[in-house]
Amino acid sequence: MDKKSRIIDAGLRLIEERGLHRTPMAMIAERADVGMGTVYKYFKDKEDIINAIYVRIKQEEAAIVFVNQAAHKDVKLAFFDYYSRMIDYFVNNPVRFNFISQYAFSPIINETTQKEAMSNFYPFDEMYQMGLDQDLFKEVDAQHLTYFVFSAIAGWLKSAFELNIELTKNYREVLVQMAWDAAIKNR
Repeated sequence: MDKKSRIIDAGLRLIEERGLHRTPMAMIAERADVGMGTVYKYFKDKEDIINAIYVRIKQEEAAIVFVNQAAHKDVKLAFFDYYSRMIDYFVNNPVRFNFISQYAFSPIINETTQKEAMSNFYPFDEMYQMGLDQDLFKEVDAQHLTYFVFSAIAGWLKSAFELNIELTKNYREVLVQMAWDAAIKNR
């Protein structure tokens, strides 16, 4: 693993363990087994590291969520596949989920980072637009549908983690079905 990746990984672990304000740059350097000069070679400050962590996690997530993107022509199948994969990613990576749930809408994440991180998530908007064109979804902007369903699922997962709810495969499927039911038009 290269030095920059080690710094990002160390920052993620330490921020998860200790919190942002109790994680000094020197501790990140020590955990990454690099000198302070190396940290500052790649990052101007701790907020810069947080932005890099955010981009890295969103890239990993998108690679897993949209692995079958080209195969999906059916909106409902795409919806269930994408969100099932997203839930599985977060359940299997609780440290990454905690980071995303804490920082996704934080002012620490700058606009440039947000655009870079979310550039891989347009398949959600495209899926919703296709569903809107087919009169499947409630009449809300495709991007807003993306935000709504993501927020509902992320909020539920956060509660499930905090309340130690067992996230069985069946329970996850019910969650995705509930999200689908919330987004589609009542017919």
